[in-house]
Amino acid sequence: MKKLLIVILVLLIGGFIGYKYVYQSHRDIQEEKAEFTVDATDLAREFSENQDSSTKKYLNKTIIVKGEVTEIEDNSMMLNDAAYCTFDVNHNISESSMNSSFTIKGRCIGYDELLEVVKLDQVSIVK
Repeated sequence: MKKLLIVILVLLIGGFIGYKYVYQSHRDIQEEKAEFTVDATDLAREFSENQDSSTKKYLNKTIIVKGEVTEIEDNSMMLNDAAYCTFDVNHNISESSMNSSFTIKGRCIGYDELLEVVKLDQVSIVK
């Protein structure tokens, strides 16, 4: 009887921990403090020169990136042909914003070796 109670207790605790892990709250990148502020071109250069150390430094971190808009798509934009930024919500950037300087905040999700760009998601424009 005692062993059965211990097994049930362990299962309940394990179930509670698993539930909390699976249903944890999502990160709010807009509210997080940025760990780094960097120019888009410098960020891409860091990744191309030493991808391993740059990945350890920036991956899954909230960063602020500065640069000029070189491409605009439905839900994303490119800064300095070096940082591909994907928005979670619709943005107010139009074609008239091309070649304008922007500062964005987002989460670094990695480096695309083929396109030689750093990818960021959950991006918001810093005012």
